[in-house]
Amino acid sequence: MTVPTTRNRASTMKRLLLAGVACLPFAGSPLAAHAADAPDTATVGEVVVTARHRVENVQDVPAAVSVLGGEMLTNTNTTNINQLAELLPSVQFTAYNPRNSQINIRGLGSASNLANDGLEPGVGFYVDQVYYARPASATFDLIDIDSVQVLRGPQGTLYGKNTTAGAVSVSTSAPTFDPEARVEVTGGDYAYAQGKLSVSGPLFGDVVAGRLSASYTTRSGFYTNVATGDEVNSYRNLMLRGQLLIKPSDTFSVRLTGDFSQQNTNCCAQVLSEIVTPSNGANFVTMSQHFGYTPIVEPFARRTNTNVEVFARQETGGASAVAEWVRPGMTITSVTAWRYWDWTPSNDLDASPMDLLRAAAVTDNQDQYSQELRIASTGDNTIDYVAGLYYFREDLKNETITEFGAGAVYTYVSTAVPAAVLEGVRTVGDGRLKSTSYAAYGQATWHLTPRLDVTGGLRYTYDKKSGSFDQVASGGVPLVGIPLVFFTALRNGFAPNASYDVDASDRNWSGQLGVAYDVSDDVMLYANAARGYKTGGINLAALAPGVPTVIAPEQVDSFEAGLKTRLFDRRMTLNLALFHQTAKDYQANIYDPVLVKAYLGSVPEVRTRGLEFDLQARPVEQLSLYASGAWTDATYTDYPASACGLEHITLPSCDLTGGQVAGVPKWAWSGGGEYRAPIALGELFVGLDYSYRSKIGSTGNSRYTELEGRGLVNARIGVRSADGGWTAYVWSRNLLDEEYLTTKVPLGNNGGLYSSVGDPRTVGATLRVDF
Repeated sequence: MTVPTTRNRASTMKRLLLAGVACLPFAGSPLAAHAADAPDTATVGEVVVTARHRVENVQDVPAAVSVLGGEMLTNTNTTNINQLAELLPSVQFTAYNPRNSQINIRGLGSASNLANDGLEPGVGFYVDQVYYARPASATFDLIDIDSVQVLRGPQGTLYGKNTTAGAVSVSTSAPTFDPEARVEVTGGDYAYAQGKLSVSGPLFGDVVAGRLSASYTTRSGFYTNVATGDEVNSYRNLMLRGQLLIKPSDTFSVRLTGDFSQQNTNCCAQVLSEIVTPSNGANFVTMSQHFGYTPIVEPFARRTNTNVEVFARQETGGASAVAEWVRPGMTITSVTAWRYWDWTPSNDLDASPMDLLRAAAVTDNQDQYSQELRIASTGDNTIDYVAGLYYFREDLKNETITEFGAGAVYTYVSTAVPAAVLEGVRTVGDGRLKSTSYAAYGQATWHLTPRLDVTGGLRYTYDKKSGSFDQVASGGVPLVGIPLVFFTALRNGFAPNASYDVDASDRNWSGQLGVAYDVSDDVMLYANAARGYKTGGINLAALAPGVPTVIAPEQVDSFEAGLKTRLFDRRMTLNLALFHQTAKDYQANIYDPVLVKAYLGSVPEVRTRGLEFDLQARPVEQLSLYASGAWTDATYTDYPASACGLEHITLPSCDLTGGQVAGVPKWAWSGGGEYRAPIALGELFVGLDYSYRSKIGSTGNSRYTELEGRGLVNARIGVRSADGGWTAYVWSRNLLDEEYLTTKVPLGNNGGLYSSVGDPRTVGATLRVDF
């Protein structure tokens, strides 16, 4: 005999079916809005999520989950993950270029703009239930998306591998047996042009349906290279996705997906943003003039000056098969996938016309295979459960090339050292990483009473890794005779020969325990304790003495308490969450400005704590509103030996204990809404969105490389037809033309700071037609 639950599942599922996720232009916490088929009274729409691998109402999930519907992404011209993060205050996305992309949730994940192939992300990124191991592959255009679900905090049980900070789960639109098509074209300033197409329908009766999605985007660069007159940081993106849905019966289906995306850019140039005086007394202006270069600090003029070609070419793709077999009281799911990622860049790492670094690039080739088998309960049960087995394998190869120019010694060491010590010296490093992971997991929710639920889950993970790195230095004049022979150790420090092989394995138990209590049908209180785990990293680089080749696994203990409410006859939802997280052996990519090198290291302990709120409201039929905010106190609670910032560049290390974790704003919020009014053509709509981030701390807690706070306003106004068949609107991103920097990096130890500049105001128009 089953026990009825406070969720009243039959009633809930009826409401969900009536609302329908596909009808929501934007949905869930923090961004929920009206359904396309709006009810007669203004209410906030019901939102379906699969965050716990079961179909549930987001307000019934006792955890902090944010949901962005596909129509919201479309209507706000949110076309990539960077723009998506603007709508989610607890999520930070930073990127020097696509490879060096990092996602951060609640102050944890990755705290540096620079990537290291041996460092796995702390935020799991999934598309259609498939894990993407490399953050760079998440930088594709968002196309034909059904929803984006963001789970905040460790997801050690159900998502497991490398989700110590949270998980981002993207669901694309599935094939349909009813024919449908959508065509969308967009044009804007800076030669912006984008075309999107999706077509879906039956292929063989009611057994096989197909879906094809495609997009192509081009934009000219926001920067000008004064040396050549060329536009810099332009891009061309192509994305294709094909799907087949095979459904021989009502109880069995297989969804086959193949995708391919390609990015071609002349990215990513930087501009001189500031000149400071480091503790070693170096003078950037004097140094630059030695090479006939007069530095000009005008970052928002967006003029760069490089003597090395910059470009970045990225290609990613794969195939997956998701099979579902519905049995009485349960669903069995199999997810099989293979993916690859190729990255080819050319950088001017010194971002200047000076002959400092003639080459500095990392080329990557990665492929992965994963298999998950899962069983989940369905219907009304005293105990609901999910259990599964998971396998993952990754193989990555990289090549790292560095070549020093005539000014390298003068810039990075001293004017007293002969230029010949580094000029023409070249290093080529070959890295290899193989990673295999096995896991078994289970989670159950016991409905103790109609209002009280208890959830518990465990996951066992076994990770095995092997890595190798070989670097050979060549070129440059022989260091013989007086005085060159005395600088052999200096050359070897910047350009060492290196070779090592390493094996590592980790075993871990992670999981969660939670309780949820329904005060009423519209108010829920919950509390969770969770442990997240991230496997140890391998340094695929030539290392300075004392830097380990393998760093320890990362462990995060998290405590969260929350409140979920529906208010004013469901015209409003207000959700609150308090969290406290402690990360042991927090994995970080550490930048040494003296040797101009990055390597993996561990911070003994990091603590993050904070408060989040998500609000959505529909006070009247024509108006939808949302607001979200986060206060995050992210602190190094134990970090006695860090690389130093420019203020203390002469010290061997700095104690950052008590300092702000790099890459995390203390305050962040977003808000906005859309107003609709009937007109002769159908419906007029006006939308406004605002996103704010406070000051962001930097590696080494250097005040010189902090990023100032900024607020961005986006707006749109347009018309929809009465039947929803077409939509036309004009839009602007960064409407007020806010000037801000997205990165700030020192050029060695000489006091020159180079930055990436945020996009200026852009305007455009979009026409979308549905058939």
